Amino acid sequence: MSIKSISDLTHFFGIEETNLLANIANLGEDYFLIHNLDMLYQSCTKLKPIDESRLKIPLFLYLIIHGELYNAVSSYLRTHKSISYRCMRSALDGAFTSYYLLKKPEKIDIYLSKLSEDQDKEKNKEWKKIFLNIKRTIKSNIKTFPFAEGLPEIHEFCSIYSHSDALGILHRYYDDRENDMLQAKYFDYHQNTDDFHKWFGRLLVTFFNIFLIFWQEIFIHRAENKLSQIERNISEFQKRLKIYTEKYPVDTAESDSNNTA
Repeated sequence: MSIKSISDLTHFFGIEETNLLANIANLGEDYFLIHNLDMLYQSCTKLKPIDESRLKIPLFLYLIIHGELYNAVSSYLRTHKSISYRCMRSALDGAFTSYYLLKKPEKIDIYLSKLSEDQDKEKNKEWKKIFLNIKRTIKSNIKTFPFAEGLPEIHEFCSIYSHSDALGILHRYYDDRENDMLQAKYFDYHQNTDDFHKWFGRLLVTFFNIFLIFWQEIFIHRAENKLSQIERNISEFQKRLKIYTEKYPVDTAESDSNNTA
């Protein structure tokens, strides 16, 4: 799509909805990958209520992560890859925090200590050491958190879109020499259809791997008579996702060359 200025917010909304419909059509039957991943997340919210106090924070974060899945997918389909990957980074932060607390429930008080108006200096020091950069905490102890393998690197990639990093912002403007003005680009258009699928595949894989952390650490032990069905759904989704990502592979060394407008 050619670069053109946004005249007003209504114009912006109209382009978003046009992009949404076009990208859903572009996905075709692969759109059901979104639906099936959502159903996996939903299936675990419908299990028998869990009253264990040590699980309450991780489960609350699970619900927030599910919301970030919605935000990430809806943004991506509206051609806001940058926003989508910021949502994914937020989901990863929630997943890392949950995983840490599931493995080390004795640190829940440290995690909650930030809520206190009269903070204990020692607790605040420990909070900063663990949670201020939870990605680094997980990455430095990956053997303790095996289901997070590879996710810290995805988090680092997403961070390009989360800060005023030159890599994340300099491709979003252009110098309109004809009108002698600098303009921002509001949409992240891909150069070709394969690029659209590549980066969408990475998004789905990441949210699926986040789901597996919770499945392995919490839900698999509490699924009871729903265990077999959920495991079949996981296996089927995994197979279909593998076909999709093998069709549109992402080279980890590949630079993000999508065109923005």
